[in-house]
Amino acid sequence: MVYLQLDRTAKTPLAVQLFRAIRTAVLAGMIKPGEKLPSTRELSKTLNVARNVVIECYEQLTAEGYAQPRKGSGTYICQGVQIRHVAVETADKRRVAAPKPPVYAAVFRTGVPELDTIPLRQWARLYQRVAAVTPPEKLDYQSPYGDARLREQLAQYLSRARGVATTAENIIITNGAAQSFSLLCQLVDQNEYALVENPVSDGFLHTLTAHHIRIQPMPVDGQGMVTEAWPPKPPKLIFTTPSHQFPTGVVLPAGRRIEMIRYARQNGALIVEDDYDSEFRFDGSPIQSMQSLAPESVIYVGTFSKTLMPALRIGYMVLPPQLCERMRQAKYTADVHSPVLEQRTLAEFLQSGSFERHIRRMRKRYLQKRNVLTGSLRQTFGERVTITGAEAGLHLVATFDGVAFTPAVMAQIAEKGVQINALRQYCLTPETAAHYAHSLLFGYGNVTAEAMEKGVGLLASALPQAQG
Repeated sequence: MVYLQLDRTAKTPLAVQLFRAIRTAVLAGMIKPGEKLPSTRELSKTLNVARNVVIECYEQLTAEGYAQPRKGSGTYICQGVQIRHVAVETADKRRVAAPKPPVYAAVFRTGVPELDTIPLRQWARLYQRVAAVTPPEKLDYQSPYGDARLREQLAQYLSRARGVATTAENIIITNGAAQSFSLLCQLVDQNEYALVENPVSDGFLHTLTAHHIRIQPMPVDGQGMVTEAWPPKPPKLIFTTPSHQFPTGVVLPAGRRIEMIRYARQNGALIVEDDYDSEFRFDGSPIQSMQSLAPESVIYVGTFSKTLMPALRIGYMVLPPQLCERMRQAKYTADVHSPVLEQRTLAEFLQSGSFERHIRRMRKRYLQKRNVLTGSLRQTFGERVTITGAEAGLHLVATFDGVAFTPAVMAQIAEKGVQINALRQYCLTPETAAHYAHSLLFGYGNVTAEAMEKGVGLLASALPQAQG
C-alpha cells in the first residue's frame, strides 16, 4: 500500500481526503488493478483515524467503481481503472495569473441602463411576496410559452405603450432577446439566408454567425435600412431595428416600413423587429411598432435588459399565429421554460404600474444625461462635432470632422482613460466602415454626468485636432 497523508487542519473531511488520495494512486497505477486494500481496521490504526472514516472511504470507492468488496476476503481494486492524469490549473492560480482589467475614467458602454437606480428593494419585496404565495404546482416544469399572467400583462402593456397588436397566446417568454434571436435562427433553412442592417450590433451578428446563418448586409442611411434595391433572391428573415436603429440611432419612416412589409408579403419573408430601447424617446411619444402595421408578417422582439436590468434575463417574442407552435417546440428544446419566480414577479411589477412609473422616471434621467453629454461635446468640440441619433435610447453618435478613428487612434483614446467604441467596428463592408470612419458611439445609460464631462475632456486631449 502506498503512503497516504491526511491534513487534519483542513476543512475537507478526512474520509474525503482518504478517498481522493487512494483514487489518485489507483488512477496513476501506484495501486495496481486486483491489488487488495488493507482492512478497514488495519488502515484506521495505520493512519490513526476512526474506523468509520476508512469504512466511508471504501464505500465511496466501491460506489464509484474503483474497488470491489469480496465476501470473506476483503476489498480489491477493479480492473481498467488506470488513466493518465492531466494537471489542471486551479481557479486560485488562474485568478493570480489573470491580468487586471484596465481602469477607465469614463466608460461609454452602449446598451447598459443606469444600474444604481434599479428599484431593487421594491423588486425584492415583490419577489419575496410572490415566492410566499406561489402554489407548489407552479414550481413544477411549466409551459414553454411562459407564465400566463406575465404574458397577459405584457400584451396589455405592449398595446398601450408600443401599439403592438397581440394577445397573450402569441407571446413567448425567452431568456433575453439573445435567446429570441437564437430560436428564430431555426426558421432559416440551409439554402436560405437573412437580411441584416449594415452597420449592425456585433452581439446580434455573433448569434447569427454561431448558428451558421448566411447573411446579406443592407445599407443604412439617415432614414434607416435602404429599401430601394431588394436582392433578387428573397430572404427568409429581414432583421431590423426600425424605431432606433443600432448603432446609428435613426428612425425608419412609415414609407420604408410599408415598402418592407409589401416586399415581405410578396415573397413569403418574415420581418424581425428588434425593439430594444425605444421606450426612452425624449421628444414626443415613442415611435409605434412596425408590428402594428402587419402582425402576420412581423415578429416583434423585446427585452427587459435595457428597460429594467440585464441580470433579469427576460425577453419575449410576439409571433404571427402560424409560428407559435414551432417556436414553442424550439423553446422547449432549448431549456423547457424561463425561470418561473422571476416571471411571476415581473407580472406583478407590470400589473401594479411600477414598470411604467420606472420607465417615466428613467426617461427623465436619460434625457438629463443626454443633455449633459451633448452640451459637453458641443462646448468642447464646437462645430467640428455632429451629433445624431440622440432623440431616443441610451446612446448617440458623434461624428468629428477631420478625425478617422483608426485602431491607433482608438488605442490613444483608451490610454487617456476613455472606453468607447468606434462606429466603424459595427460595419460589415469596407465601404460602410469608410463612411462611418469619423464617428464614435457614446453610450450614456450607466455613466454619471461627472464622468461624461471628464471623459469628453480626456477625449479632447487625445484629439487636439478636433477641438473647436
